[in-house]
Amino acid sequence: MTHLEPRQLQWFRRQLRSWAKDNLRDFPWRHTQEPYRLFVAEFLLQKTNAATVAPIYEALLDRYPHPEQLAAAPIEEIAQILKPLGLFFRAERLSQSVQTIVRSNRGRIPKTEAALLKLPGVGKYTARAILAGAFDRRAAVLDTNVARILERFFGLQGERVKSRCKLLW
Repeated sequence: MTHLEPRQLQWFRRQLRSWAKDNLRDFPWRHTQEPYRLFVAEFLLQKTNAATVAPIYEALLDRYPHPEQLAAAPIEEIAQILKPLGLFFRAERLSQSVQTIVRSNRGRIPKTEAALLKLPGVGKYTARAILAGAFDRRAAVLDTNVARILERFFGLQGERVKSRCKLLW
């Protein structure tokens, strides 16, 4: 990949912003920077379509608006709310992560990638998405859509599993 000049990078960013202004879908987590809410959203969005997640996200946060409440909830209740998303282990990992946050960080979502990565069910993408959305940190995220843009714009060929492709990261 060739080095981009600052003006090329600015042009690329303007193109993305322009496209987003006209095409970005509206989801409830796009209207908050509250770390707990974004933590829950990113957790639920793993391997799941955003439109499917939206009503589950709202139901979960209506029932458990604070991390302490979610940490104290029986796993069966959490699993019942998340059932439409599938992946029972997601409820277990979300519960374990929030319990750790309450116990070790007084209910505050960690502000570093290293601390987030220690939580069950939190990987590189999820950690960085939380950092960027909740704490205004510059943190690159790579999902299938981002990979597609990078491949097309820069003429790259990523690996089959985009999330593990060092070239695209």
